[in-house]
Amino acid sequence: MGGCKGPITTFIIEPFIPHDQEFYLNIVSERLGCSISFSECGGIEIEENWDKVKTIFVPTGATFTSEVCAPLVATLPLEIKGKIEEFTQSVFALFQDLDFTFLEMNPFTLVDGKPYPLDMRGELDDTAAFKNFKKWGNIEFPMPFGRVMSPTESFVHGLDEKTSASLKFTVLNPEGRIWTMVAGGGASVIYADTVGDLGYASELGNYAEYSGAPNEEEVLQYARVVIDCATSGP
Repeated sequence: MGGCKGPITTFIIEPFIPHDQEFYLNIVSERLGCSISFSECGGIEIEENWDKVKTIFVPTGATFTSEVCAPLVATLPLEIKGKIEEFTQSVFALFQDLDFTFLEMNPFTLVDGKPYPLDMRGELDDTAAFKNFKKWGNIEFPMPFGRVMSPTESFVHGLDEKTSASLKFTVLNPEGRIWTMVAGGGASVIYADTVGDLGYASELGNYAEYSGAPNEEEVLQYARVVIDCATSGP
């Protein structure tokens, strides 16, 4: 897949739900709010019917009221308009409460008069794990296909999940001669880019970033990881 190889370990098997209607719902978190899209033409043909997709923007902090939702469901039959409107508002409330960044139901239908997602995918903001771990439960954020975390990366990832600070660590070249430990997300990217611009990208051992005021113990454990990796090579 895209030049990467790796095991496929997760499959989802669901029963077929007989239905006559299909609807489309999409919510995307943006810089200043959320875009909500809805269409009466859901399913695999949504791209061919994109002109029938209605989209509204809800600014951050604004209340998603019935009046705001009204343009999305304006053309629906009266007997289902209220149900779809209430469902859309409930999904948006869940979207915000659980810190989703993306959620799409394509399609969802009505089963016995109640909305029922037939196909759904969502993306959570992993930086919100520290405040949502009880709501999310035992959820794992998958690595890019074909990539497996090293023990040191897993250790730092575990630290990151337990703090409101940001602790990131990726091994790029275990035998690299240049290892960084930079405070600040923007600064860490600039340092890594500068190393590459100077012609030493192949020598860069890692990408590392700590920010958001981690405590002294967290910084100490983080520094030990960086030093251990930097001194473990030949």
